[in-house]
Amino acid sequence: MSADSAKPEHYRVVYSGRVRQRLVALADLARSRGDGVAFVAALKELDRRLRIYPQFGEQLFDLKQEAGQVWIGIVRPLSMRYSVFDNLRIVNVGAYPVLLPRTNS
Repeated sequence: MSADSAKPEHYRVVYSGRVRQRLVALADLARSRGDGVAFVAALKELDRRLRIYPQFGEQLFDLKQEAGQVWIGIVRPLSMRYSVFDNLRIVNVGAYPVLLPRTNS
């Protein structure tokens, strides 16, 4: 077995247009409240995890119409709810992300 064949296939992450718009608005809000750097780092880390292992979060429920599950993943200060379709290796982020309250650290 070659080293290339041992690499797992990444998931394709799809962000809806409204989620992309919301992320821009949340980035502005995070910047204005003083945690813009943490927001960008969280967004990058969430995207990385969704591509490699989207089941890192907490499973909320199974989808009824399709073979998939809805999960929630948190990397402070950002929370995202997303659908995972293992058979297709696709993650769909369609729900609005949430900017969590700042911590006192």
